Amino acid sequence: MTAAVAARKVNVPVCPTMIASNLIPPNVSGESPAILQFPAEAARPVRSLRNMTTQLLQEAALVIPNQQLLINVVSRRVRQLGLGHRPLVEATPRSSLTDIALREIIAGKLTYELAPETPADGAAS
Repeated sequence: MTAAVAARKVNVPVCPTMIASNLIPPNVSGESPAILQFPAEAARPVRSLRNMTTQLLQEAALVIPNQQLLINVVSRRVRQLGLGHRPLVEATPRSSLTDIALREIIAGKLTYELAPETPADGAAS
């Protein structure tokens, strides 16, 4: 690299408003502490993804009331979706695999079947 190129890279015009002393408000840089005021309420309501999943879980619990069965059905379906199976309901790009599985249960497109119980000793009666 030549000296002219190096000098050209160093000679960057500095805007006077970008100096740090101009960026710090006078009451913050002084001796007295400044209290920053934040708005009490957000400008728009923020919808939490956790609340959305909780709502879907409550609605799915109405379809499959047994919590253990519900979790097993959801986890098996999440595993299938993760392997590339297509969703049975319309899914948005932001929806998680758990949300998709819960929506499928709520829509009635995903059910379960209990296997018949076999005797513990394994002998057929």
